[in-house]
Amino acid sequence: MSLIDWLIVGAYVVTALVIGLYFTKRAAPSTAHFFVAGRSLPWFVAGTSIVATTFSADTPLVVAGLSRQSGIYENWFWWSAAIGQLATVFFFARLWRRTGIMTDIEFLVLRYEPSAARSALRIFKVVFDGILVNCIIMASVTFAMAKVINVLLDLSPTPLFHLPLVGGVTSTALVLILLAGTAVLYASLSGLYGVVYTDLVQFVLAMIGSIGLAAMTYIDAASDAGIVAKLAAVPNFNADFLKFFPDVTSFDLLTMTFMVYIFVTWWQYAPGNGYFVQRLLATRSENDAFLAFLWYNICHYVVRSWPWIFVGLLSLHYLPQLDNPESAFPEMIDLFLPVGLKGIMVASLLAAFMSTLDTHLNWGASYLINDLYRPFIKPEANDQHYVFAGRLGILVLTLIFLLVSSQIDSILGAYKYLSVILGGLGTVMIARWYWWRVNAYSEIAALAASFVVGNAVELTLPSTDDAELYGVRVMITVAVVTVVWVMVTLLTSKTPGHQTITFYTTLKIGGAGWKKIRELSGIQPIGGTFKDSVIGWGVSMVFLFSSLLGLGQLIFGAWGAASMLLAVAVGSGIMLKTYIGKIRQLDF
Repeated sequence: MSLIDWLIVGAYVVTALVIGLYFTKRAAPSTAHFFVAGRSLPWFVAGTSIVATTFSADTPLVVAGLSRQSGIYENWFWWSAAIGQLATVFFFARLWRRTGIMTDIEFLVLRYEPSAARSALRIFKVVFDGILVNCIIMASVTFAMAKVINVLLDLSPTPLFHLPLVGGVTSTALVLILLAGTAVLYASLSGLYGVVYTDLVQFVLAMIGSIGLAAMTYIDAASDAGIVAKLAAVPNFNADFLKFFPDVTSFDLLTMTFMVYIFVTWWQYAPGNGYFVQRLLATRSENDAFLAFLWYNICHYVVRSWPWIFVGLLSLHYLPQLDNPESAFPEMIDLFLPVGLKGIMVASLLAAFMSTLDTHLNWGASYLINDLYRPFIKPEANDQHYVFAGRLGILVLTLIFLLVSSQIDSILGAYKYLSVILGGLGTVMIARWYWWRVNAYSEIAALAASFVVGNAVELTLPSTDDAELYGVRVMITVAVVTVVWVMVTLLTSKTPGHQTITFYTTLKIGGAGWKKIRELSGIQPIGGTFKDSVIGWGVSMVFLFSSLLGLGQLIFGAWGAASMLLAVAVGSGIMLKTYIGKIRQLDF
């Protein structure tokens, strides 16, 4: 790292603090300003903020590592989420914005009858989602950032001193604490305003750095024999690594895992949750929520995929002896990027780390205050008190995730564990929007079953070097959890209550699952939305995946396949524009 690189990194940190200070006053009046930016975000700002947050420090490391270790098709582990997240665009984004709530956990109050079960579920979700899962994600991001710092800054691994519970504190840990402290400071001062507007800067830096690294790698690798030939010359290179799909002619564990990606795992993403919903709730209108999430999908999957994947694959040629696949991305940065561009790339990764932390801290604090402290501990305080409590909540979450960080030893392992545990919840999260009989006991049963079954299969069916059993674990968890919550629903929900009817009359959702409520209330759903949403969802999937795979074929010189896929992308893009126009004009 040269002086110029350090100046670029320093400039970003100062910029983040300045943005935080600028929005401090705007975030102060109420929790609506602090946690959902006064519901004022345009679609481009909200959508770009989601893109920036999902580009955490661990994301390029995981994607490049997956590609290096298992090949292109292994990226269906995260590509498949696009199926569910495009469903969010067409079925749920506008509904979330219409609810007018502060957090996705508050949905329970809007949807279910008042009861001790509803209160217990709300509290449990705060602890499970807002603290446990949230801190595991922040810890994995911190673990990834440590890898980046170790490679690019070449700091000594020798502990400088020791602390109780944490252990040895190294130079790397001190850098992480400085970065985390900066994120905590501006997130505490400016709330979601500071988070989303620092995200815009981070997004620009990230795209310049990632595309610059991929372009320089491509130019170097394309010389002489070419990219494919250089990869093929790598000792023990597997030609299947360049395939976009696994071999489905023989049904084995690899094929089963791919099928689970395509047909099962995306369910958990469809209804939206966490900071995704927070951004939707922070938009200025339902149309902005709709467009924000569509913009996020296009940027996240089409624009950002290939720089990470390509760099990971080419690391096989340039770094054949590298032991840890998740170190491929920072090692390639160190190998290829010149002065200035390296500073931008490092700044973007530091910014990605801070962006993810500030989002998760603000979102987690919104759970603590809106869904625990205000309703159950101190319900009569004024908004300024809750804003102050939110700032303290950010500090509490910071301490917890720093402790959890010392226990993470694999980024991908952490995400696959969460995917198994949470995978069984997708069906009930979708059904609660479209079937009146789903109730608080349904969700409690799903959570309990998912936690028990998910951990049981993790312990009894661990993956090994010879057998990847992730797909088997997901299938078992989803099947058992779905049976459990459906049975509990049928036993506990016989007659619609007042809150169920109020929920329907507020949101006017169509579908057969609300037929009985329509008859009781005499209110008809908003017409035409379901059919157009199904068509829009289908067309958007064709557009996104033909664009994604077409760009990949283009990069690897498969001109015929690339031309066909990109032509499909253009045609489906024109159709998608038509359906977007129809849905936006509906009277919501």
